[in-house]
Amino acid sequence: MSDNNPLETIILPERLERLKEVLANRVVSVTLVLENLHKDLNISAILRTCEFFGIQDIHVVPQPGEGKIFRTLTQGSHKWLTIHRHEDVSTCLNVLKEKGFKVFAGAFGEDALPLDQTDFSGRVALVFSNELEGANPEVLDQVDGFFVIPMSGFSQSLNVSVAAGIAIHHVLRYKMEKGEALERIPSDEAGRIMGEWVKKSVKQADAVLKELRSRE
Repeated sequence: MSDNNPLETIILPERLERLKEVLANRVVSVTLVLENLHKDLNISAILRTCEFFGIQDIHVVPQPGEGKIFRTLTQGSHKWLTIHRHEDVSTCLNVLKEKGFKVFAGAFGEDALPLDQTDFSGRVALVFSNELEGANPEVLDQVDGFFVIPMSGFSQSLNVSVAAGIAIHHVLRYKMEKGEALERIPSDEAGRIMGEWVKKSVKQADAVLKELRSRE
């Protein structure tokens, strides 16, 4: 996948094959939008969940605070993701719609459908918004639909990271049950990502790469 990256020659073959295997199974037809989330810990937990399910692209709209990634919570999973940062909601959603994504927001309301009654065919973007204030009005005006997770207990809501995990699992299962092939990373983009992953797998990669190239 990568273009004769010298660093590949010093990685254990088992590790290199694992990188290739994971990359080959990455999903790009399902993505998440994290819109103005309030708690950095929730962002970190969502990133770890996305990596677990093989979701490669995450779109982030600025949130208050420093937006730190808590590495102890993500366990380093964030470094395997492609995180796109946008100046505002409209820009983010326009980019996604131009790429053919249908955008669904997790939000309560008369128009919201239970998760299991929503059509998630094709390219799908799931929006998760501020835990305290809910979705930005711009989100409500521009999405293609709203979904809710049916609840049977006394609790009125779920932590946003838990809700994201449930939604991702449902969408992927929906596509599998419908016989819809999941879209994988195009070969040229996969080559670029593989190069980044290999570099992240080697300690002091820049110095090592410089040394290897000096021997060519």
